[in-house]
Amino acid sequence: MDIKDKVTLDNIAEISSKSMDKIPRCLVLFESACKSKRTFETYEFLLKKFLEWCNKDHESLLMVPITKLEDLLQDYCMYLKKRIDCKIMDKDGRELEMLSPNSITTYFNPIFRFLKVNRVKIDKESIVQLFPDKVKLGGNDAVTTEQLVELVSVSGTKRNKAMIHFFSATGARPEAVCELQLKHLTEYQDDFYKVILYSDDYKHEMITFLNPESVKALEEYFEERRSNGEKLTPESYVFVVKDESGTHSMTRNVLENMMGRVWKRSGIKRIKTRNRYNLASTTSIRKRFDTILEMNPEVSVGIIQYLMDHTGYLSGTHYRRPTESNIFEVYRVVSAELMISDVLRMELQLKQKDDEIYNNESKKDFRIKELEEKAERTEKLLMQLMKKLS
Repeated sequence: MDIKDKVTLDNIAEISSKSMDKIPRCLVLFESACKSKRTFETYEFLLKKFLEWCNKDHESLLMVPITKLEDLLQDYCMYLKKRIDCKIMDKDGRELEMLSPNSITTYFNPIFRFLKVNRVKIDKESIVQLFPDKVKLGGNDAVTTEQLVELVSVSGTKRNKAMIHFFSATGARPEAVCELQLKHLTEYQDDFYKVILYSDDYKHEMITFLNPESVKALEEYFEERRSNGEKLTPESYVFVVKDESGTHSMTRNVLENMMGRVWKRSGIKRIKTRNRYNLASTTSIRKRFDTILEMNPEVSVGIIQYLMDHTGYLSGTHYRRPTESNIFEVYRVVSAELMISDVLRMELQLKQKDDEIYNNESKKDFRIKELEEKAERTEKLLMQLMKKLS
């Protein structure tokens, strides 16, 4: 290694050291142990809840003797269990929301990861044994097409309408929609759009498509933004919120709250089980998307897993990977069923039927021409043969 390389490495070490001075090393390690920014934000939020409860900070927690730390974690588990099906007050007199038995694991996963990455070994089993049994929750039902029609009719804005159509056409997760930029959308063929979700994320990046109905709703939303003076560029977010400071991408909380208000305005009856409705605001649309794929015999399991963004399939461990054209051909098969408007669905179905007839006629004409040419060649061979025999 020459002097220049050494200086560069020394500078990097110095910068890294300064960063550590501002942020506790234990927190830097914790962030590095989280596989995505979204995961870190969620884990840090839940870890802070525990630290506030036990009056500790990140560094002082690591200084607690192991036995006392285990006692602290057991007590926290008992505290969380008290909040199951029962509203209690915090130390400032504010009412805390009730918890589901299934959420206890969610509260502890960030704590366990923080301790593990900072090499604090605890008897994890002594805490996990205190977790309550899991129960069946709501959120299992798929929204119907008729209910989606109602949601669109009360959506209120072109943005909300376009978003409902986007969810219906792709079955995407909310976090994927929040991150989406115009550069991730491209015109494809037959009025379809290609969409890249989770761009630059090796584990999750995937291709899906928008049917003509969702493209139309999206273009109307974009045109409204342009007419309001917004300059759309490839870096612009597909769905945005505006405030006094300008235009911003949507957070998942904003998106979920927006969809919740649309559901409330629709008047659609939803049954609440604990903290969840049987028709979840966005997941119910995703379940409809999955059901349509599952019920179509022309759609393979592999394509379903891909379009549903199931990480195990997208991880690259499978030999059989569908190509872009494979995905589009399958998507086109179900695209009409994914549409919300009966009129637009029928128009697309008629167009697809006409295309099918045209293709079949073309194949038929090609086959007839092929047979005629074959017959002509055969006739010439017979003529040549007869001449030789005569």
